[in-house]
Amino acid sequence: MIDKKILIKSVKNALKEDCVNKDLTHKVLGKEALKKINAFLTNKEELVLSGIDWFNHSFKLIDNSIKVKWYFKEGDVIPPNQEICKVSGTAKTILSSERTAINFIQFMSGISTKAKSYLHILNNKNIQLLDTRKTLPGLRYEQKYATKIAGIKNHRFSLSDGMMLKDNHLKTLGGVDLINYKHDQTNKFFFEIEVKKINEIEPAISLKPDILMFDNFSLNQIKKGIKIVDQRAKIEVSGLKNEKDLTKLSQLKIDFISMGDLTKNIKSIDFSLNIV
Repeated sequence: MIDKKILIKSVKNALKEDCVNKDLTHKVLGKEALKKINAFLTNKEELVLSGIDWFNHSFKLIDNSIKVKWYFKEGDVIPPNQEICKVSGTAKTILSSERTAINFIQFMSGISTKAKSYLHILNNKNIQLLDTRKTLPGLRYEQKYATKIAGIKNHRFSLSDGMMLKDNHLKTLGGVDLINYKHDQTNKFFFEIEVKKINEIEPAISLKPDILMFDNFSLNQIKKGIKIVDQRAKIEVSGLKNEKDLTKLSQLKIDFISMGDLTKNIKSIDFSLNIV
């Protein structure tokens, strides 16, 4: 389910940023601004479609009479050069809102397309890919929605969703050996500890974390760490350097792979909205 409050707030902010109500081209359009037109959204490359509701609201928040007819569904894999949807309404609204609408769908579809490709590379349904909090300020919901559409499991949306002790926390505390926190398994939030060395695993396990994260471990270290953990906690691996690392990890008995790259370095999908 989409949180409509977040969606509408994001779209309103984007429309306000573009000053759609002060579009100077309206001075030239004159009476033609109220002309009824049709425009088709097309793509120039294969993609996983994501962001339909953001696209729709980019028009409807300005003029609710705008009609958008979709020929594909959210999450569909679409080959190049397709008519994806038809937008019908006044020229004024379509021309003023088209950039905001395309910005959302090209950005979100780019994330979903990349995420789906990573799942294909991993090719192991027993290991869940996780996104991270490495997102653009103000667009985390959209980015995590886009990864989920592709089949990725959302990790923490915020610091309040789970307790994760990372390297800087451990340095502040003086090391994993000095932590006196004991996790209550009845807590609704999960407890996770990041370890960077093999000798940190056993002290971390004694704190009864739900998840142990192996950060920047070599393949041999991961294999050794799996034996030490011996199913006493779920195992997450992070710090992958490239896509090839997914193939190396796909045969291991781990539970999660977290990748900041799922929401970073995104290539937007090439869309066009053309009036006919």
